[in-house]
Amino acid sequence: MLALAGALSACTAASPPAPPTVEPVASETAAAEPSRILIGAETTDVVDEGGTVLLSLRYSENGDEAVAAVIDLLGEPEATHHQDGSNHYPEMDGTSWGGFDVVVNRYRSERPSTDAAIPYLPAFSVQATAATTAGGMAIASVDGTSVGDDFDAVSAGQDANRVHVDDLFGVRSVALNLPTSFPGIVVDPGIDMAYGVIGQADQGSSTITKIVAPSFLFSQA
Repeated sequence: MLALAGALSACTAASPPAPPTVEPVASETAAAEPSRILIGAETTDVVDEGGTVLLSLRYSENGDEAVAAVIDLLGEPEATHHQDGSNHYPEMDGTSWGGFDVVVNRYRSERPSTDAAIPYLPAFSVQATAATTAGGMAIASVDGTSVGDDFDAVSAGQDANRVHVDDLFGVRSVALNLPTSFPGIVVDPGIDMAYGVIGQADQGSSTITKIVAPSFLFSQA
């Protein structure tokens, strides 16, 4: 009897077999897709559906590198264009994704380079001429204004130094966003000049026809 009890005790004390090991399967996370282009006074950002910044283009940094970065994210451009320089504007090379352009400034070597002037001499600028790119990506100023919005509604309530009507060309302009790291209102003798994201309405248009940044309020560039 003792031998039998010992055998039974040994059986009940034995550990149950370990469950089979299951290897975890790595979940595939989809890469974030660009959803919107947001034009600000110091940077233009490409963001995903949730607002996460996928690409930030700072106007003070290399323009050719900015173009290359946009190509990597948005794909090949629709067109390129060149504009010769003048006494008022540098030579410019533009790259367009249909409704959204990056324009690289080619300054002459003798351009002013004082600390005060540098913020107003961007390496490149951006322009929106439609509410979406050719590929259907939304484009807007950081304040929410898009090409096609009513100019009077956008400019209503703005300070007088942030709205301008050009009597010669018939172009109306409104400052949509000003920089924060340097002055967005440049005081010249007898005039306050806004600088940042500018919305323009062409002659005869009741709506915003172009958004450009960075630019002066009075600029026709």
